[in-house]
Amino acid sequence: MRLIGKFDDEGLARTFSKHLNQLKIDNQIAIEPDGTYELWVIWEDEVKRAEQLLSQFLSPPGETEPRDIPPKTPKVQEHKQKEKQKEKKKEKEHQQKTHTSPGKFTGNVTLFLIIISVMVGLFSGLGQNNSFLQEFFITDIISDGGIIQWHKGLPEVSAGEFWRLITPIFVHFGFAHLFFNMLWLYTLGNMIEKRQGSLILGIFIAVTAAASNLAQYLVSSPYFGGMSGVVYGLLGYCWMKSKYDPGSKIYLHRITVFMMIGWYFLCLTGLLGRMANVAHAAGLIIGVAWGFLASIQRKKTAKKP
Repeated sequence: MRLIGKFDDEGLARTFSKHLNQLKIDNQIAIEPDGTYELWVIWEDEVKRAEQLLSQFLSPPGETEPRDIPPKTPKVQEHKQKEKQKEKKKEKEHQQKTHTSPGKFTGNVTLFLIIISVMVGLFSGLGQNNSFLQEFFITDIISDGGIIQWHKGLPEVSAGEFWRLITPIFVHFGFAHLFFNMLWLYTLGNMIEKRQGSLILGIFIAVTAAASNLAQYLVSSPYFGGMSGVVYGLLGYCWMKSKYDPGSKIYLHRITVFMMIGWYFLCLTGLLGRMANVAHAAGLIIGVAWGFLASIQRKKTAKKP
């Protein structure tokens, strides 16, 4: 999803948006708090054409216009001048920001989760040292002659060790398991933290981790771990935000969605070994529901006078 232009006039924004829809170019209008109207094109491969059409739409009346460009109003020229002034101001602010804040953004919550996951992976021998991991599993695991046993009812959590509902996300079995989970956490978590803040991301991850871990425990056993449930929650959230709330500036390409959903179903086949598939499903459902409801609520808030 890409922002291609801003309008001060609602009529101009909706006229051009309607024109793009007629040309089968999916787009959305986001109403900003300052009263401007942002026009977002949903699919990346349609952005270039949409930008060309917008340029033609805003071109001076004397220039040649293709027949498929909607008729312009007298406000177009005034709008175009304002857009140029805004672009210059935005470029200047960006240059100042670049000089004062070099480097890429890395959120504190995202960085903290990655550091803890890597440290736990190192000290546990990537899941080989069960004695070290006892405090990270959702409940203590007793291994007797190769048979895994545990006390029912999560007695440790009942005794006040509430962190156990979350800490399984730091347990990883193997380098690939750890690496790819951290890669997706950095990509998706960092994007949310940058756009919506550390508090929102922290609450989302805590809720998603606890729910997906509990679901996996209830359906299978306490012998599981990994950030995958959270990652699928982040995927679902970003997917819905990208689709229904372009003003959030959270973008997820459809190829990424297809790839991750494909990987989910591949894990279900068992060809990749034992996977915490219930945690994956629970995380994805929570992320989709949370992202969709948050997007609808933001639209309602934006429409209020």
